Amino acid sequence: MQKTLVLLFVLTPLLVRGAEWIDLNDGTKVEGKIISAGAQTITIEVQTSPTIREEKSYPRADVAKVQRATQDDVAFEEIAAITLPATADDAAVYDAPLERVRSFMKIYAYSKHMPEARKLAGALESERARVEGGEVKVEGQWISGAAAGPDKSELGGRIQISKMKSASDAASALMVFEVLEKNHATSSAYPEAVKLARQSIGKLRSDLLRARADFDRRTREQEQGLQLASADRRLQIEQGIAQEKAAVQAQVDRAKQSGAKWRPLLPDAKVLDETSSLADSEDLRLSKIDVDSMAAGVAAAAEAKEQIAGGQLTEAKASLERAGKVWPQYVLLASLNESLKKAEQEAADKAKEEAKTAKP
Repeated sequence: MQKTLVLLFVLTPLLVRGAEWIDLNDGTKVEGKIISAGAQTITIEVQTSPTIREEKSYPRADVAKVQRATQDDVAFEEIAAITLPATADDAAVYDAPLERVRSFMKIYAYSKHMPEARKLAGALESERARVEGGEVKVEGQWISGAAAGPDKSELGGRIQISKMKSASDAASALMVFEVLEKNHATSSAYPEAVKLARQSIGKLRSDLLRARADFDRRTREQEQGLQLASADRRLQIEQGIAQEKAAVQAQVDRAKQSGAKWRPLLPDAKVLDETSSLADSEDLRLSKIDVDSMAAGVAAAAEAKEQIAGGQLTEAKASLERAGKVWPQYVLLASLNESLKKAEQEAADKAKEEAKTAKP
C-alpha cells in the first residue's frame, strides 16, 4: 500500500498538575496559571471545565503562599500534550514527537517529570518498532502488515480514511482523499471517503474566503507601507516583499512537482483561484458517484462474510449476488466468492462422508 505520513499527533489540552498554585490562609489550594502577582492582588487562571478557563483574583493578604511553575514545568506542558497516534503506517510519524521528548529529557535531566517523559518515550519507541517491523495501526487497532492482494487494498483504504478523519484542515483531508481514491477506490472506505471529501470541500470554501481576505488585506498593507515609507525604508520593504514572494513561490513549485491535485492553501492569488475552481469541479464530479449503492454493496458483502462463517451458505450466495449487482468493483467480492465456493465444497464433502457412514 502507498504510505503517507500522518503529520499530526492528537493533541489533548492538559495542565501540568501542581505546576502553579496559590495557598490561601484558610487552607484552600487554588491550581492554575498565575497571571499576575502584585502587591495588592494575585490573579490566577483556573480550569473550571474541560473547555472553559476563568481568571480569579485574591487579595494578597488572603494568600499564604504562591507557587510558580519552573522552567521544566512549562516545557513539559508541550510534552504532556503528545499522545500516541490512532493510525500509523510509517515509522517516520514517530520521529518528530520522539525528538521533542528526547530533547526535553536531555535539557531537563533532573526534572520531576522525567518518569512521565521516559514512559512516553518508551511508548513511542515501542510503537515505532512495531511499525518498522511491518505492522500497521488503524484507529488504535494493530494489524499485521502481511496482507496481500485485495486484503492489502482494503487495509490501505481503512488507513487513508482514518487519516482523512484526523486531518487538521480541509485541504489536508482532501490531499489524503486523493491518495485513497488513486490507490483504494474499490475498498469499503471509498463510499464514506467520498462523502467526507464533499464535506471537506464545503469547509475548504470557507477557508478559501478567509485566505483570500487575508491575502488581499496583506497586499493592501504592503502597498500602503510602500507609499508612506521613505526612500531607504521603501527599498527595505520591497526587498522583504520579494523574499516573501520567493518563499511562497518555492512552496508552489514543490507542490506542483509532487503532481498532487490538492495543495495547501498558500498566500498566492493564482493558487487560491485554482483551488477554488478545483473545489467546484471536484464537488460536481463527486456528487455524481453513487455512494449509496456502493455502501449497500459493502454491507451485503459483510453480511455474506458472516453467513459463510456461520454455515449459512445459501443466504451467503444471495448476499454476494446482491453485492455484485450494486457494486461489482468492490475489491473483496472475488475473495468472498472463493471462500463461498470452498465452504460449499467442504459442505458437500462432509455430506458425502456422512452418507457413507450412514449406510448399513
